[in-house]
Amino acid sequence: MIKSMTGYGRGRVLADGLDVSFEVKSVNNRYMDLNIRMPRVYAPLEERVKALVGAAISRGKVDVYIGVEHLNGECVQLSLNREYLEGYLGVLGQIGREYGISGEVTLDMIAARSEVFLARKAEEDAEKVWLQLERAAREALDAFVAMRSAEGGKLRADLLTRLEMLRGIAARLSGLAPEAVRAANEKMVARVRELLAGAAPDESRLLTECAVFADKTDVTEELVRLSSHFGQFETMLAEDAPVGRKCDFLVQEINREVNTIGSKCCGSEMTNLVIAAKSEIEKIREQIQNLE
Repeated sequence: MIKSMTGYGRGRVLADGLDVSFEVKSVNNRYMDLNIRMPRVYAPLEERVKALVGAAISRGKVDVYIGVEHLNGECVQLSLNREYLEGYLGVLGQIGREYGISGEVTLDMIAARSEVFLARKAEEDAEKVWLQLERAAREALDAFVAMRSAEGGKLRADLLTRLEMLRGIAARLSGLAPEAVRAANEKMVARVRELLAGAAPDESRLLTECAVFADKTDVTEELVRLSSHFGQFETMLAEDAPVGRKCDFLVQEINREVNTIGSKCCGSEMTNLVIAAKSEIEKIREQIQNLE
């Protein structure tokens, strides 16, 4: 089933002391444009995230937002700032000697000096985070693909409806063409005879010109190619693969055939049908811009 390029999905996992969220959304784009926003500390996991997203999405402007929180608070490691402590004790001893101040340095005094301690985050266990991040990502991507598929189903139904309209127009053009050419030929012959003012025309030359005119206004080949294009388009809409680009190219070919018919058609009724066909083609072109 074809898919839309517009979608949204969100996944969240609370496990192993982590709260991991994964959000993905996309809009139309000619190519794959992936933008990932995640805490810098988890940058080594970015390639794995790209691989997961790439397996589910082939085209579109895709934004991914990743959040990771530690439910029990981030792990912090403390160490002793020996250089500061030694300098601190040395200055206290110097003050005592120079100014005759007596007293003992206690542990409470040292503990009150935050500079004595060095605090830093413990190194993250990337594999531990990845286990939960992958779960959240798959949950979000499943929801995302489901939404895209649902939208794709609606697009397919609309495109098939418009395709049937084009088939109906083509059938009417096929029915009108012979009579339109015949009427145009008769009009041309009558005009020639009128211009000759009763003189006998060269019948052989006149018949030749009529045959040339009929050939120039014959739209049989264009209608046959249109029928073939319609069948290909319907087949593409049934594929379970990205077909947006192929559909776009095929619609260009359909439009080219209709333009050719427009340049050959005789009579206002055929002209109006060509205009109606071009209107439907434009609507189809707009819709397939949403296809993956």
